[in-house]
Amino acid sequence: MKIKYEQPTVYPQSYKSILGQRPLWDWRQDKLLWVDIYENKIIETDQNNAKESYYIITEGVTNILLQDNENYLMSSHDSIFSLHSSITKIELLSKINFENSGNRINDADIDLNGNVWISTMDTNQKSETGKIICHDINLDPIYFDNSYIVSNGPIFDYERNIGYVTDSIKRIIYCFSLKDISKNGIQKKIFLSMNNIDGNPDGMTVDKNGNLWVAMWGSGKVCCFDKESNLKMILQLPVSKVTSCAFGGTDLNELFITTASVGLNDIESERQPHAGKLFKFTTQEQGYASNCYRSEFNSNLYH
Repeated sequence: MKIKYEQPTVYPQSYKSILGQRPLWDWRQDKLLWVDIYENKIIETDQNNAKESYYIITEGVTNILLQDNENYLMSSHDSIFSLHSSITKIELLSKINFENSGNRINDADIDLNGNVWISTMDTNQKSETGKIICHDINLDPIYFDNSYIVSNGPIFDYERNIGYVTDSIKRIIYCFSLKDISKNGIQKKIFLSMNNIDGNPDGMTVDKNGNLWVAMWGSGKVCCFDKESNLKMILQLPVSKVTSCAFGGTDLNELFITTASVGLNDIESERQPHAGKLFKFTTQEQGYASNCYRSEFNSNLYH
């Protein structure tokens, strides 16, 4: 298969993050939100980055997801919160009890049943103490998968009932069937071992044709793999630390890409002036709309 190369467009006026992560398209209000984990900020912009705002979250923030008709679900390093649509009011919903004090929440998503999945990581990026934890709508943990160093995902391909999760340090992307999940856990298998591809797989998303789009930390790329794990496209960015990606825009065909500036020395910072900024690439594919967490306290909500 011939690999296609493309270049995303940078939003030159966008907020410059230290560790940008978790882009989320809010289809309810046609806007994009993403986070700077190091600065405890949520950044909000429209599809064209014509108007941008940011909010400081004193509790810390690692993810932002959709909740109910207008609110948000947010994770800090160790807790899950309900966040008012104004992003000014916050309510603690659940605290994660880590067996290892060096762990934190890294990534999160919501499936079609309203279950909240979080991935955790060892902050020192050495021990296999990270987990994938699935919570039901009461935010009670129901499924676990262990032995990750830095886990990202899971993300879901609903057309094929498949979930994907990665261990960034091991450089492995796993897949699992959504039909085969039980109390015994997730029956995952290796989708792709990335020994021959530069960089470490970070945040991911999937389109409706089953293509997996993976941000590659350290190599300045987003790699697109087909359902058989063949590399079909590389998006090359002018920054080295690419962190995550998500589909959005009116037609859900725009790939929004977050990056980081953390750890760059003076020379690298000079050579990468757009490190930490937001990028966008118009694809020929269509992503899935993000699901909403449905609180048990309201029966008239949708996702």
